[in-house]
Amino acid sequence: MNCEQTVAIDLPQKILISEDANKNVWLSYNNPDYLKTRHHIKGCDTELDNASKALNAVSTAAVAK
Repeated sequence: MNCEQTVAIDLPQKILISEDANKNVWLSYNNPDYLKTRHHIKGCDTELDNASKALNAVSTAAVAK
């Protein structure tokens, strides 16, 4: 939010876990690159990279067997 106040509408980041009719489980979230484009964020690449890494780590851990 320090980079662009409008991103607050999409924060905090959320992860949706859903199951379809075929019993496939899906994990979805807004990619920080999408938020960068949507909110015209300039700079803050380190913060966005850190958010991407954190979401990837959580997602990987959630689907690990």
